[in-house]
Amino acid sequence: MATVRVANGETELWVEERGEGPALLLLNGLSQSTANWRSQMRALAGDYRVIAYDARGQGRSALGPVPIRLEDQVADLEGLLDALGVERVTLVGFSHGARVALAAASALPERVERLVLTSVGTNDGPHRRLIVRSWREVLVRGGVEAMAWCTLPMIVGEEFARAHRGQVDGIIRATVQRNSPEGLEALLTALEGYPDPTAEARRVRAPVLLLTSDRDPLVPLEDARRLADAFDTVEHVLIRGCGHTLPIEAPEAWREAVVQFLRRHAEG
Repeated sequence: MATVRVANGETELWVEERGEGPALLLLNGLSQSTANWRSQMRALAGDYRVIAYDARGQGRSALGPVPIRLEDQVADLEGLLDALGVERVTLVGFSHGARVALAAASALPERVERLVLTSVGTNDGPHRRLIVRSWREVLVRGGVEAMAWCTLPMIVGEEFARAHRGQVDGIIRATVQRNSPEGLEALLTALEGYPDPTAEARRVRAPVLLLTSDRDPLVPLEDARRLADAFDTVEHVLIRGCGHTLPIEAPEAWREAVVQFLRRHAEG
């Protein structure tokens, strides 16, 4: 665990690593940190060099210059790979991290061996933008805790909420502890301006695994299918009964789908 200054010199990123082997780079959801990946990292580290990092403005990473652009996120990722000596990598992104991973796979085809995307689609319409704007308004007017309470019902499914109802206060506290209002505001503002991902998807040449829930209020199934249709080589796996946070709500099913995909598309 360490802070790494990326090659562009604009910011420092918090990085955690486990295991040895082919490199997997895990990209967080918007209000997440590397802590959200630790159970998956432990499970995957027997066969892979598993790397997780906090994007600029997330967790323990510096915010750096604002506003944040999607190309800044891609440059940070490339700089991190250079700093860690990773030539080729499998990108494993969730939600906002999936959007960044997709942009990176499009821009850096020589560096991305495989691409795993979770809970992302083409939903760039007015309803999705309204949701993101509402979260930013709650953050600005009420702070990180208010935003955490506002977003939680939108990102976890009913079964998870029922099973973990006694842990909700702890989830909110962890979100507050791991996020700064300045970082979240910068990321939400950036997210509002990200372009439709379809053109980037058409440029991806790596094999793609797209993991989708049937009950995700943020990524309707038809939007995920539209994104899947844009890729040249894609496996689209539907995990039922979950909300938006598939790696947390269905950790075994999510991991099994990822591992089988990695084995089918092992390099060399």
